[in-house]
Amino acid sequence: MNSFNTDDDTARIIQKYQNHNINILTFNQSRYPRVDKESLLPVPQSADSDKAGWYPPGHGDIFDALQYVPFYSRVMWLTSSNSGLLTQLISAGKEYIFISNVDNLGAVVDLNIMQTMIDSQAEYVMEVTDKTKADIKGGTIIDYDGKARLLEVAQVPKDHLDEFCSTRKFKVSSMVLGAEKAND
Repeated sequence: MNSFNTDDDTARIIQKYQNHNINILTFNQSRYPRVDKESLLPVPQSADSDKAGWYPPGHGDIFDALQYVPFYSRVMWLTSSNSGLLTQLISAGKEYIFISNVDNLGAVVDLNIMQTMIDSQAEYVMEVTDKTKADIKGGTIIDYDGKARLLEVAQVPKDHLDEFCSTRKFKVSSMVLGAEKAND
């Protein structure tokens, strides 16, 4: 998952793998308009407005970003720009999706965790750890309308940051999703 800030750089880097026996899929997370402090109106005048008028919502957007390709995203190596990556993966017979941040270099698929997920029919499994004072950025799990959701600090209004920072668990940025259940 890229943001509009990283998509072009990622495309340049992975271009060297085009002639290899590997299928690299990328997608963009959503983007939201910045709001003018004085007028309280959106800064961008159109979907094609300068990048400076937009901000990426963070990793918590992964569930929504996987399900659809917003009209302003550039998606590489996908056959249809009107359908989401999740739908394409499910159509290709993929049942589980392993997701990890690029900076989580120790992330690997643990077959014991996969088996536990299969046996319990969990929607997703996320690696979490106890939060320390150094863990300011990142995310945590919340209950939203009866469903477990990932909430990233970038999605938290300033007046709720203290509440967010007081959570005890911290997302380590590795997770496995059940593709069909993530599509709900």
